[in-house]
Amino acid sequence: MHDPTINSDDLSFDFGLTGLGGSFHGDWVLFAADQWDHITQWCGPPDAQGVGRRLLLADDVRRLVESPLTGAELNALWRLTDSNALDGSPEIGGRQRDWPRRASALAGGTAEPHRGGAGAAPCARGTGGPETDEGVSSPTYADRLLTDDVKQLIDRLDPCRDAVGVTLPQARDALTRCAEEVCAEMAFRFLLHGFEAFGSSVPPGAVRPAGTCR
Repeated sequence: MHDPTINSDDLSFDFGLTGLGGSFHGDWVLFAADQWDHITQWCGPPDAQGVGRRLLLADDVRRLVESPLTGAELNALWRLTDSNALDGSPEIGGRQRDWPRRASALAGGTAEPHRGGAGAAPCARGTGGPETDEGVSSPTYADRLLTDDVKQLIDRLDPCRDAVGVTLPQARDALTRCAEEVCAEMAFRFLLHGFEAFGSSVPPGAVRPAGTCR
């Protein structure tokens, strides 16, 4: 049974928009008046933990809605957070940017733009060879390595069942675009949901990639 105080956002890998999507278990409607009430409950009280959850959600939303990803790609990523047909995350088709914005506004979180202001791609692949500063890999180079690692895992998404509202080609394309154009770490979180959505086994040795979004 779903406990409104315990959801996938409490797992070490999940937070932000993927955490919110995973919180819409099939019986969330028993605990909330509607989807917006559920989001308010999921965010929690305005204490330090609640503020952090709101900021992480706002950061994910800002990066995705300002990205070059299409509405169809955003919808595919969101659908991956449904682990099976009994889950009930809201349909966002036709509102792929408006719905996340409203959810973030309701949560009350605000996030400052990463590198370069609005529209910047903080974790997108750079160009050129290894870049170092006194022998230490630069953030751009580290992001490229992280993106490559995530894309290799995307290629290993091997479905054992149909996912809800998204095909395997749609999922792989959207995940790849997210890793390349938005943030490899965020793509990794959506990918972990994808393994569950398609009933796939997580490849042995697949762990949270080292690296951070900036």
